[in-house]
Amino acid sequence: MKTIASLVGIFFAVIILGAILSFCVASLLFYSTNLVVGETVERMSWEQMASLFFVCGGVATIATTPFLVAHSIRYPHNGFARIITYTILTALAWLVIIPACLVVSQKFESIDLLKAKHPVLTTNYFRPNDGTLYYYTTVNSQTMTVNGVSFTLNDIDSATDSSKLLENGPQFQASIQPFSDVLVYDTLQISKFMEVVIPAFILSKQQAQDTFSKGFFPWLVFASWGLAAYATIGLRRLFQWRLLNFCTILLVFIGICILNLFYSLGWNGNLFDLITLPQWLLNCIIAAVCSCLGILLAIFRKDPNTEHVE
Repeated sequence: MKTIASLVGIFFAVIILGAILSFCVASLLFYSTNLVVGETVERMSWEQMASLFFVCGGVATIATTPFLVAHSIRYPHNGFARIITYTILTALAWLVIIPACLVVSQKFESIDLLKAKHPVLTTNYFRPNDGTLYYYTTVNSQTMTVNGVSFTLNDIDSATDSSKLLENGPQFQASIQPFSDVLVYDTLQISKFMEVVIPAFILSKQQAQDTFSKGFFPWLVFASWGLAAYATIGLRRLFQWRLLNFCTILLVFIGICILNLFYSLGWNGNLFDLITLPQWLLNCIIAAVCSCLGILLAIFRKDPNTEHVE
């Protein structure tokens, strides 16, 4: 009973704390992408905040798997009760909680974290772009034209002709997606990895909503992601060291998430131009390999994790 209670407690604690943490991160991302220096910050409405929170709750639910497996490695006794509880919680996550988060989030006004508004840049700030420094004295928000001056940065110390007056000219266009202001972009640059991962999560959320709206069986195809993640518990006996076992499971779990996110970005499952695997089939193969390996380890190897338990 203690094993069951602790697993259930960890499960819901990760969902609640993970939802709060990811909501804070997503909110910072929203405000950063829509911030223009010198302009009033655009705020999320209560409905947008509610929608975003439930989406974050779904993301946090996906992340429960490695925490439950870590508990299984740390407290390896009561194996039958542990695996039954782990199975029930995983099914609850992918068949109840995540779909519920998707349904509830759609009842509120949604928010696009990466859709930066077309900025009307503010005056009295120096902004660099492509080797040129711009300073606007007036900006016409209707015609999107500006008055001011620009400086060529590599010639700024050489002669006065490095400057150029701007009279009713267009404001400069910078490739700074997903940000609205080049000053914010230069201060809070997102790494190339995150530029891929964040849109992938957003597209994956949209894919999940579209799939769930089609019915239960299409959702099961998408939920094969959860099946592959569930099966990583089969690797808990792989090495003699508990930390190494957990790190291996964590890396495999992250790899599974990345593969499924690639599908959301449009990858068709082509492997080395040899074979094309649909998302559900690849997840089932990963689950089968991890499960078979776990069964073989359970039969032929004593659980090394029990040797560290007093």
